[in-house]
Amino acid sequence: MTIQLENISKRFGFEWIFKQVNFQFETGKKYAVTGANGSGKSTLLKIISGGLVPTSGKVNYSLLHKRTVEEEQVAKEISFAAPYISLIEDFSLEELYQFHSSFKKMLVQSQDEFLSVSGLAAHRKKYIKNFSSGMKQRLKLSLSFLTDSQTLLLDEPTSNFDSKTIDWYFDLVQNYSAGRLLIIGSNQEYEYNFCEEKIGMSDYK
Repeated sequence: MTIQLENISKRFGFEWIFKQVNFQFETGKKYAVTGANGSGKSTLLKIISGGLVPTSGKVNYSLLHKRTVEEEQVAKEISFAAPYISLIEDFSLEELYQFHSSFKKMLVQSQDEFLSVSGLAAHRKKYIKNFSSGMKQRLKLSLSFLTDSQTLLLDEPTSNFDSKTIDWYFDLVQNYSAGRLLIIGSNQEYEYNFCEEKIGMSDYK
């Protein structure tokens, strides 16, 4: 997937978060969207995902060298993980996986493989509402990386993680990002130091 931003600007009320972002993201590359808290990293990722409309400008998506504006087709090819994205709290882990995999193609062959990769197998019967913040973030990352999509959007991917779980995150990047478009929003350099290109939000004020 290729994602092209054309003069993207976003304003909330009378405050401009960023202005005139022009950039092209290409499949097979890793990008970091950097900047201080409140600089617009999360807002830009939400716009890229299609979940937020820019105040001005346009996002163009190309699949297999063919430009498309079909939102449903684009949505199938984007996985998004962030601390603020909600999970269905009344599902158990097994139920959530079964629900998710009923409408998303997965890169794993079975639920057991998913639980093994996620490191959450011991909690398969536990309800999501009883998960810690770190466990929920681990689950969000697992669902994103292990869904068969062309594009991965990650916002503050290691939020609520200890050092061991951060190593697990790096393993996911190494094992499941090849040939995909990866965009990471972060102000923690260790989360994105493997990215080939960086976009500083301070450049668009």
